[in-house]
Amino acid sequence: MEAYIIWMSLGIVLILLEFFVPGGIVVFLGVAATLVGAGIYLNIIETLSDALITWFISSLILMLFLRSLFMKFFEGDSSIVDVDEDHELMGSVVVIVETIHPYKEGRVKFRDTTWKARSDEQLEIGASAIISGRDGNTLVIKSI
Repeated sequence: MEAYIIWMSLGIVLILLEFFVPGGIVVFLGVAATLVGAGIYLNIIETLSDALITWFISSLILMLFLRSLFMKFFEGDSSIVDVDEDHELMGSVVVIVETIHPYKEGRVKFRDTTWKARSDEQLEIGASAIISGRDGNTLVIKSI
């Protein structure tokens, strides 16, 4: 089998593979392979090492320059959502599992796990409290 047929076939397979492996990279490898196949057919490329070097360099050039251009026209699905985790926490009820002394951390149960918590008042084990803020991984709570 002639070398140009192998390179052209490889190029077509890589271009079609882009439909199954999205990302905008495999298609440029395929285009570069078809360019090498065309170069071999036109007797511009004669050796295997020339073919591999041409494929490598043309793949890089296509990816570096054309990928960003095509990504502007073929954007993927994306959405920007304003996620404010603190807003979701505020006002939630927690149960004290380790006594909290004023300005000294204890632990509370919230969403099936325990969290470090602090308060400006003493809260005993078993009492309920409301989350009023968060400082890093420590919840700031107040009694109900």
